[in-house]
Amino acid sequence: MAIQFFKQKTDCLHPGSPNDPRLFHADSSDQVQVWSPQVGQGYQQTIPLREGLSLAILDYTRHSTFLSQYPRRSQFLEFEFHIAGPASGYSTFYPPLTQNSLGVWKTQPRRLNVEVFFSPPFFRPYLHKVFEHLASQDQSLICSWANWGCRSQLGSVASSSQAAFNQMMSEADSSSQLFSAEQAFENLEFWGLGNLRRPITPDMHQVINQILNCPYSGRIRRSYLERKALELVALKLTVLDPSRSLSCPLNSGDLDGIYQAAKILTCHCQNPPSIEVLARQVGLNRLKLNQGFHRVYGTTPYRYLRNRRLELANHLLSTSELAVEEVAYRVGYTNRSRFATAFRQQFGLNPKTFQIQVGNASHQPNRAS
Repeated sequence: MAIQFFKQKTDCLHPGSPNDPRLFHADSSDQVQVWSPQVGQGYQQTIPLREGLSLAILDYTRHSTFLSQYPRRSQFLEFEFHIAGPASGYSTFYPPLTQNSLGVWKTQPRRLNVEVFFSPPFFRPYLHKVFEHLASQDQSLICSWANWGCRSQLGSVASSSQAAFNQMMSEADSSSQLFSAEQAFENLEFWGLGNLRRPITPDMHQVINQILNCPYSGRIRRSYLERKALELVALKLTVLDPSRSLSCPLNSGDLDGIYQAAKILTCHCQNPPSIEVLARQVGLNRLKLNQGFHRVYGTTPYRYLRNRRLELANHLLSTSELAVEEVAYRVGYTNRSRFATAFRQQFGLNPKTFQIQVGNASHQPNRAS
């Protein structure tokens, strides 16, 4: 199976034109890139709003699976709003973490995203706002990560978790590398940093529609889109902590149980408890557990466990020389065939092919394999 390899995902994008009729709207200052016909069709449009703040509209399909090196969210504090595609109906927050690894980009139907991103050092006040709006459990996780970062990356011991967080923010202002997550993600608990996905609310949908149907041009357009982008971010902040949502059917005790259940599944993915046992362990009934996972993580406990297992498997296949059977065992699969099927459904390749392609890519960068 021949899989194309690109040194970075942006190698699949070529310069486009603001006059492209597929765009919802455009201005001469917009940066438009179109997908290479080798792998897909569609565009990525970036609209500079002011220094440190940009808006992006992505509308594309991928008809070919390919591999590329990619740093997971290298330079930006990013808010994504998924209108069409696998994550349709959800919004996601990505902190400026980097994890250099090999990404698999599988075929997929139309994806339509509106994204708002802040570049350093301008993202710092918004990152603090994000932290303030997080549930206490997520705050504790980020503080643990910040303490780890100070010790392992900066060689210092902070006087408090808040001091560690501030020190990491200062480092982000002055470092183009930002926060490396390579070693941090060896600690399974830190995988929770990637789970800040929440449903798109009706108010968010209204603002997204206003962005996509902006009737203005020139400086008025840029000013209008800036206001709407910041309004969208403000709405996202209000839903980061489910306990503050008026529509959330869960009380603080229930939410504590949901976060504890997610931690158990993540840290014990090799031999997790059954759903019934898990519910008893965190003091919830099965219905409340399922409701809570849908509200907080946008999926069921089983799907949450499956995603964590496969993400960890991807990481191990990319960064170690373990055999596929050993990787399957370490992430909780006793049947290699079931593991291969689940991995292929998630990433578009079976695990052995992926492992071979990773090896080929490390020796032959930026070439089709």
